[in-house]
Amino acid sequence: MHPPPPRPSRVFRANDILSGRVNLDGYPFRYIVLGPAMSVSTMVGAAFNRAAGENTMFDEVLSAVELLETRGWELVSMDQGFVACLRRVAVVR
Repeated sequence: MHPPPPRPSRVFRANDILSGRVNLDGYPFRYIVLGPAMSVSTMVGAAFNRAAGENTMFDEVLSAVELLETRGWELVSMDQGFVACLRRVAVVR
């Protein structure tokens, strides 16, 4: 007997959504969590200029949220750590 296939992740990086590397149109679950990518440039920017680093991460996450809203998702909550929880409200075909 074969083990069941692994469940899809519920955690995604905003830059993967924005770049098109991840498309959630056929995603099987209703809730996801979206966070910023922690690139070297983001970490360096945050280390030297915290406000600029936070702004970059916030912009990345909110831009991905806005894109997903056009695809039938809605923002449920967002914490101060730049992590957004979204719920699919409409199936896009």
